[in-house]
Amino acid sequence: FPSTPWLGELRLRSAIGASGVQPGTTDALQFYTGSTARVDDVELPGVSFSDIGNSDLKPERSTEFEAGFDLGLLDDRIDLELTYYFKDSRDALIERIVAGSAGPLAEERFENLGQVVNRGFEFLVSSRLIDRSSFAWDFTVSGSTNKNELKDLGGVPPIIGATIRQIEGYPLNGYW
Repeated sequence: FPSTPWLGELRLRSAIGASGVQPGTTDALQFYTGSTARVDDVELPGVSFSDIGNSDLKPERSTEFEAGFDLGLLDDRIDLELTYYFKDSRDALIERIVAGSAGPLAEERFENLGQVVNRGFEFLVSSRLIDRSSFAWDFTVSGSTNKNELKDLGGVPPIIGATIRQIEGYPLNGYW
């Protein structure tokens, strides 16, 4: 496009990519703790789970698309940037509460459950208000939005903890 005094530059950009999140180094392992039990007035040694682990864990996989533009106005004294992004995560690593019968210390474990979607906008407006040889004054405002939603919990009923819940249609790790 022809150069104009008010429009210095216009760049359109987009990207697509894939990434993963590995489970923690010990999330798949089972751990035991020694204990004693009183049976017929006799203390007997025993073992119980302190962490039940999950040997079926695999990485959480995400694909993301983003698009936006950069705009330079008035001899590049004003810069505008706007980006939209959409991220879809599958096999989401979600901490699930386990039955009390698994042991007194085994309260939860990570599982690959469902799908999480993040989408939103990021923006930046920057302006050079004063530009002199001995003094310059820049002003920048930026912000973003994000909508995080647990789309699918993989057929598992809602996970309800003391303060954090995993419920389809609501943000992941929502406080209640």
